[in-house]
Amino acid sequence: MTRTEFMEALQRALSGTLGSSTVNGHMRYYQEYFDLQLGMGKSEEEIVAELGNPRLLAKTIIEAAKREGMGAGAPEYDEVYEDGTVETGARNGVKQFRMPVWLMMVIVFTVIVVIVGVVGSVVSAMLPVLIPILCVIMLVRLFQRK
Repeated sequence: MTRTEFMEALQRALSGTLGSSTVNGHMRYYQEYFDLQLGMGKSEEEIVAELGNPRLLAKTIIEAAKREGMGAGAPEYDEVYEDGTVETGARNGVKQFRMPVWLMMVIVFTVIVVIVGVVGSVVSAMLPVLIPILCVIMLVRLFQRK
């Protein structure tokens, strides 16, 4: 098998499962790998023999992408809708939800009102105790000065 045949088989095996940017990244990696190994004096046949079956290699890459999908770097795929539109880079079928700015402002305002209400309730509950204590402290200081 030649380099071209290997790269075509690898691309065919990866294209149906991973997103185009992910496939292109892997294809660039193996192009560079071939260039490096050829520069070190190896033949295309030796490099292909070292890499093995391109479909098995693709299966390994896809499985690694699936495992990685459980963490931060989820595998990408191109999602095609019935109307023909394409969404590139969808992650594990999970759609991203963007909260509208007005809703975010309402939530922030509500949280602030609740915090002010709780603090106000605590202060108003403690005022009957705090006012006499503050009066006594002021009187003691007043008499200490004289």
